[in-house]
Amino acid sequence: MAFYTITFTPDGKIKKELSYKGKIFSYTMIPDDYGKTSDKKCFKHQVADKFPNETDEVMEAIEELGFADEDEIEDCLTILSSYED
Repeated sequence: MAFYTITFTPDGKIKKELSYKGKIFSYTMIPDDYGKTSDKKCFKHQVADKFPNETDEVMEAIEELGFADEDEIEDCLTILSSYED
């Protein structure tokens, strides 16, 4: 089952984690002079590197996670979970 976790820290960092097909993909948004900067590539690129033949439906669901509301996140996770082995 796919899951998505967001952790907020007192120093302003926002850590995002996606579990998909038994792998954990993560990045942290770190405050800087311009707002926040990511310490790693976004989920879409991390998953594409690990699973280069993933379907368009999966990649679109992963891309939506960063901008989705609660209902949309649930829909994305349902899609991702349906593709897990």
